[in-house]
Amino acid sequence: MSLRVLLCLLLAFLSPTSWAEDNSSLAHTGHPAESGWVEVQGTSLLNIPNLNIEEKTVWRYPYENIPIYIQNQTIKGVLRSPSGMAGSEVAVSISSFNTSAFLGAFQAKDNSAKILGKVSRLKLNRSGEASFALNKTYNGMYMISVIDENNSTILSALPLLVTPGEMSLDAPAQIMAGDVLTLKANISAAENASKIFAAIMISRTDYENASVNLNSSGTEEDLNSTISLGNKSVAMRGIPRISSELLMQIIALLPMDSAVGMQETKGEEAEIILITGAQWEKGSYILICGVYSPGRGLLGIKEKMIEVI
Repeated sequence: MSLRVLLCLLLAFLSPTSWAEDNSSLAHTGHPAESGWVEVQGTSLLNIPNLNIEEKTVWRYPYENIPIYIQNQTIKGVLRSPSGMAGSEVAVSISSFNTSAFLGAFQAKDNSAKILGKVSRLKLNRSGEASFALNKTYNGMYMISVIDENNSTILSALPLLVTPGEMSLDAPAQIMAGDVLTLKANISAAENASKIFAAIMISRTDYENASVNLNSSGTEEDLNSTISLGNKSVAMRGIPRISSELLMQIIALLPMDSAVGMQETKGEEAEIILITGAQWEKGSYILICGVYSPGRGLLGIKEKMIEVI
């Protein structure tokens, strides 16, 4: 089980679900003249490495981050549609995340977009904008879609994650290279069940140089992904399956200036020890901590910046 949670955290770090904190999130078509945007508010964010979708797409590098909400939190945001759509009506939906539907949104417009999940119809103002508030959701992965029903095209699609609990991290803002970092993590709304807290610390420079390449015809079976960090990479086909072999492949990607630690507990708090090296480069490091329950899955995840001096 420890292998499982560590692999989940590593995949979250190196794939399109890596973590940061902010106040808003944007997803757009990438074409300035006809951009459609979703901006959500009041949430922490998943900060993504370089994402390349190797298809003839209408969107190019559309995501810088993915939102994280807490269970039962209302999802609020603003639609920013092409100016030419001012005064028109669009459909906004939230549905359980579907890989085929998400990847299909990146393919060339073919007038075949379908609305999934719970739908709201909004009228855009003179600036092509409209505010929205979506129903409270249970934990899981979701997708917000904005569709122009006049020609059945997707204006924007934004994945988001809803977790059962909210994490807090207590760690020093600065440490000396070679010091031991003690991280105290807490998860709210935790049941008296076994939980595994896991943490990764990695150089911000290395993190920002990580990339994820996706290639697919739009189905999970045809999905090919390559995770690269520096001159190392690992290729996967289909949705990644948790295994010790894949774990070892991903750990091999991590640079020398990185640390991994974990602790299992039935409580709401955990103390994790991360050992740095005296030879570590000075500068900013990203500390990512997640908590996993064998019975409930991912309970929460959080990021913090650490300065190595």
